[in-house]
Formats: sequence, structure tokens, C-alpha cells
Amino acid sequence: MEALGWMIFFITFLPIAVLIIFIPYLTRKTESFGVSIPEEVYQLRELAGLRKKYAYVTGLFALVISIVLLLIGARKQELLFPGMITLFLIGSFLIYYVFHLHMKKMKAEKKWDQSRPQKLVIDSKFRSQKLAVSSAWFLVPFMISLATLFMSMTFYKQIPEKMPLKYDFSGHVTSWGHKSYRTVLMLPAIQFYLTILFTYLNSTIVKAKQQINPADPETSIKQNLIFRWRWSFFNFVTGTVIVLLFFLIQLSFIVTINPIVLIIVPIVAVCGILLAAIILSFTTGQGGSRVKISKGQENRSINREDDRHWKLGIFYFNPDDPAVWMEKRFGIGWTLNFARPLSWLILFMILVPAIIIPLFLSS
Repeated sequence: MEALGWMIFFITFLPIAVLIIFIPYLTRKTESFGVSIPEEVYQLRELAGLRKKYAYVTGLFALVISIVLLLIGARKQELLFPGMITLFLIGSFLIYYVFHLHMKKMKAEKKWDQSRPQKLVIDSKFRSQKLAVSSAWFLVPFMISLATLFMSMTFYKQIPEKMPLKYDFSGHVTSWGHKSYRTVLMLPAIQFYLTILFTYLNSTIVKAKQQINPADPETSIKQNLIFRWRWSFFNFVTGTVIVLLFFLIQLSFIVTINPIVLIIVPIVAVCGILLAAIILSFTTGQGGSRVKISKGQENRSINREDDRHWKLGIFYFNPDDPAVWMEKRFGIGWTLNFARPLSWLILFMILVPAIIIPLFLSS
């Protein structure tokens, strides 16, 4: 079953690597390696060369990580896999930062932001449009969580005194837990937490700060609407699938389910989620930049320059901006305004329950 371990690693690692390798091609054309640029310079040979070079270097690094793992990872796969993925994430960030510094230097030398008027465009009717799936959709994972809780309490006596908590890649149990109401309630509690989390994330898609390209506002607004709705639907599907997986695990404590099924089904589910994320990223792009829409009337205006608020090109820190959520500069999705105290409270409310629930409810 060692081959299953490799499959799990590559199913997890390859989508992450692909997304990171091609991030420069997925971000808005008004941003390059975390630096704002005029859209018309995006296709310059020098910038195109930088994107290709970044993709080659990051891709080579991902290949080296994979080869090293294949050479030394025949044993203790479960320990090596998370470590190697973490190493890739750290290394790819350092590669990005080198290109970020180069991009900042190039922008200063070319003086791209000094020859064009800077504008900030806001659509007052933007929030009145359908930006995301309805929060009512999340009643589906909520009902699944409720069913898990009801099933757990109804069939509590059928649950064995020793509960398998963890399997290795061969389907052997590596960790056991003793039955108690706390251990039995752990998975339903996680389900409810995840349902609340995904519902909140859906609301942030609606509330996130507008980012409209002043060079072509009409097209930019249409693209952004599609971008938000697609990722909102993806968020709903992902949350529902994960909650269903926890239902399957809880069910396995009551009825006999082949351990291999408990390994394969999550692999297939995770593979599907990651594949969908890749397809969505490449077909939509950040802010909907890859969505094909007929162009509106264009001008030579550029976004208001705010590079100084983007630390390292990826962390937004602006105490004068009331917005809490905004689009990432390098990547797909949204990030927080870390100058706002509410942002840190949000992180606290997300991370602390994720740590406390398993600790408190485990035996």
C-alpha cells in the first residue's frame, strides 16, 4: 500500500504546486508580483519573461521536492509529506519575494505610475446585485451536521468502546480512542463549526471591497460579479462535501465500513475539490480577469497607487481603509486588512475553535 501513500501526496501536492507556479498568469493584469502596474504594460516582453522565469524556477523547485521525497520517503511517509509540502510553500514564497523586489525596482525605473491619471472607481449599485449564493444554501451542511448528531446519540450504545481515530496508508489503525460522549460528539461539533465557517466565508465574498479597473470599469464590474459568484458556489460545495466526509467517518463507528473505503473516499473528494479549484482559477482568474467579456470603453487611467499598503506585496495594512476584506494581490481569493483590529478578531474566532474543539472533546 506504499503506492497509495505516494498517490495521496501527489494528489495533494501537485494541485498546490500548479496553482503557485502559475499564479502570475492568474492575477489581474494590473498587478505583477504584488506590485500595481498599468494594464497595457502587462504584455511587455520583459514582464512576460519574468512570469516565465518564475514559473520555471518554481516548477523546478517543485520537481526537486518530489524527487527528494521519492528518494528518502519510502519510510515514514506520513511524517515526511506535510514537512515537504511546508518546505515547498516556504521556498516558493522566497522565490516570489525575489521577483517582487525586482518588480518594484523595475516600476520605479520605468515610472509607470507618473505619466497616467490615477482613479478609484466605485459602483454604488454593486452591492444590490447577486454577488454570491444565498446563505440559505448552507442549511444543507447544517442539516447533515444535525443528522450526524442525531445518529450519534441514537446509536451511541452500538459504538464500540475503542474507536479507531487514525489509519495508515495500508488501512491499519494507528490511533485509538475510548468511547465517551465527548469523543462521540467531536465530529458533529467540528461539522457545526465548519458550517458556520463556510457560511461566514460566503458572507465575506459579498462584503469584500470592490476592486474595479478604472481603465475599463464596465468590463471589470461584470468580471468581478462572475468571479464572486463562482467562488461562492465553490465555497458552498466544498463545505458540504467536507461535512459529508465527517458524516461518513462517524457512520463508520456505528456500522462496519472497509478501512480502505475510509481512505479512498476522502482522497477522491479532496482530489475533486483541488481539481475544481484549479479549473476555476484558470478559467476565472483573480477578480474575474480571465473571464472573456466584450470590452467596454477604455481609457489610460490606472488604479490609485497603494503599493505602500501592501507589505511584501501580499499583506494589506492600511488603517485608513475601513474595508476588512479585499482581493489578494498575488494569488486567488481574498485577504484581510491587518491594520484593522476586527481582522485579528476574525482570525482569532476562526483559529481558536479549530484548536479547542478537538482538544476539549477528545478523551
